[in-house]
Amino acid sequence: MATDRTQSSGEAKEVLQLYGAPYVPYWHPGHSELPSGGRPLLDWDPAKDQDRDGVFHRSRVPLRKRQQNDRLKSHPQARADQGQVMSCAEFWGTGDNPPQGLASSRYYAFGYWQYVQILVFWAGVAGTGLICPPNGHVTDAAHRNGVKVYGSVFFPPTGWGGREAWVRDFTTKKGTTYPVVDKLVSVARYFGFDGWFINYETIREGDAAVRAALAHGRSLSVPGEPGSVDFTWYEMQQRSLNDHNAQFLQHDNQRVCDSLFVDYYWDDSGLTNSKTKADQIKRPVHDLYFGLELVLEENWKERLDLLFLKEDAHRGSLALYKAHTVSTPPKGVDDTTWTDHLYVKEAAFWTGPAPDHVSTGPVDEFPGIAHYVAEACPQGTLPFVTHFNTGHGHAYHHAGTVVRRGGWANLSLQDVLPTYRWLTGADPGCAVKAGLSFRDAWEGGSCLMLDTRLLPGGSAWVRLYQLDLPVTPGTQITVRAKTPYQDNSDCTVQMLIADAHDPETLGAVALTRGSQSPAGWVTYTAYLPDHVRTLAQLGLRLTAGDLPVRGPLAVGQITVHDAVFGTPPAPTGLAFQAPERTITGGFSVRLAWQPPSDESAVHHYEIYETTAGTDETFLGAGLNPVFYLPQLAPRDRAAARIAVTAVGHDGAHSPTATADITW
Repeated sequence: MATDRTQSSGEAKEVLQLYGAPYVPYWHPGHSELPSGGRPLLDWDPAKDQDRDGVFHRSRVPLRKRQQNDRLKSHPQARADQGQVMSCAEFWGTGDNPPQGLASSRYYAFGYWQYVQILVFWAGVAGTGLICPPNGHVTDAAHRNGVKVYGSVFFPPTGWGGREAWVRDFTTKKGTTYPVVDKLVSVARYFGFDGWFINYETIREGDAAVRAALAHGRSLSVPGEPGSVDFTWYEMQQRSLNDHNAQFLQHDNQRVCDSLFVDYYWDDSGLTNSKTKADQIKRPVHDLYFGLELVLEENWKERLDLLFLKEDAHRGSLALYKAHTVSTPPKGVDDTTWTDHLYVKEAAFWTGPAPDHVSTGPVDEFPGIAHYVAEACPQGTLPFVTHFNTGHGHAYHHAGTVVRRGGWANLSLQDVLPTYRWLTGADPGCAVKAGLSFRDAWEGGSCLMLDTRLLPGGSAWVRLYQLDLPVTPGTQITVRAKTPYQDNSDCTVQMLIADAHDPETLGAVALTRGSQSPAGWVTYTAYLPDHVRTLAQLGLRLTAGDLPVRGPLAVGQITVHDAVFGTPPAPTGLAFQAPERTITGGFSVRLAWQPPSDESAVHHYEIYETTAGTDETFLGAGLNPVFYLPQLAPRDRAAARIAVTAVGHDGAHSPTATADITW
């Protein structure tokens, strides 16, 4: 897990002077007609006391490059490098947005990044805040998968509380610059996300002023270069790219925005006219994202068949409005039912109703996004590590042992999840069903579960990952699995790999069974063949011995690495604010520490309470060298010892940095 070393310990420690929960900020553009409690973006300055909460929301994962390989797509009709997908989703409301996840599994832990190019962090309310940056932990997960993240800028209709004065603040020019737009660019760079979605619904004259402000913002960076800040334009009541809205994408030779969201009411003629206009202004048609209203529309397949033609090039890209609603669980269910519902519905929408992506249902049944768009994979470097951790769960595990019971969510900890969900195969009479399970884990809250039924000598397999992973001679694979099989004679576990020179051909690599942990997790190891230079696919195959095999195999970790993992260096200088009493009788505390000078061996940090005479209690985990504890319970004690440890890619804990907190 690459990290960005842009945050100093001095900056982090300054937040210890502040109190209250460091919620994600939001703003209005300027000082005009501010609602009660509103804050102007013009006044934002990360060096000011009221803005130092920002260190809790900075993404630590740089945006990875990624690729689409048309030869490795899961569905024959899907296309690579044509129409893309923009997901507009709510992860929380505008206000009281927690910085580093929450103590509940009931969080939209989106994990189908392989089908998405851009995530829009959908937020904004007239009476609260119009300009909303994303949570840092959401950006971490997206960037790990090569997906850009945009914050939201909402100009509401006047009937919803919108004010023309807010648009005037946005378009106010001073000399050669636009101060509000300059702040937008600065905010995106400071927090580490990639751009802004301009949701313009305030009806007024002055298109030229809005266009000029956006063109100025776009001119401050070079598209595709590090630190570049993108802009997407949306305005209601525009059913195609036309003479009115094309100026917000391209004005003469000036690039105004990077993409344009076309309203939801497009049809066949609208797609044709949009292509004509895009050619006229010399912009790719895939810069146009045609909206699909997932809450109100039901004819998804009919609309997507128009956009993503089967026998011809895609006619544009797709924007999904309120993508989170396709899997919103019902109210009043327990945590397990809640997550089960979420993952069943997400799978049906993204990969289709059949687990092998081949639907035999009604012809009008929605076949899933994978039917139209080929999977993408992030380009990587060694080590490649996955714990199949979705970023939330019903308990938290370390090294296969539960260290915290109860729900949690933090997408900073989400791994790159399997590309193919789920592509399986088996010999006649054999079967395997693959899925993500919250019943057990090696690290985090979930694992891969393979439910097998094998005849003697029979095999079953699962394709897991599309990769673009250069390897070196001597590269190893380590797998940790929990199995009911007693020894290798019961069931043989093999890795399936494909080299980039022949990416479609999966070859088997034998795994050697090693030690077993107290919790029952077995370590398997293998060396990659010497001829492999770039891994293109990764999977697993199970083969029965002389007896039939039936039962689950939990896979908690797969690591591809070129060296023996060592203990990561320890954090130092743990500091804290004076505890602040909460309404529930506990205390909230802000923590900050100094990360090691070389964080390359650090996967994440974990925070524990280690007060003498009590069991070690897991409190949280994250990537930033700051953490907010919203509820530290006193339990009739006057002090608590807090410890922070760095966790390596293989799960090893560093020595701890400790501090005694008294109240």
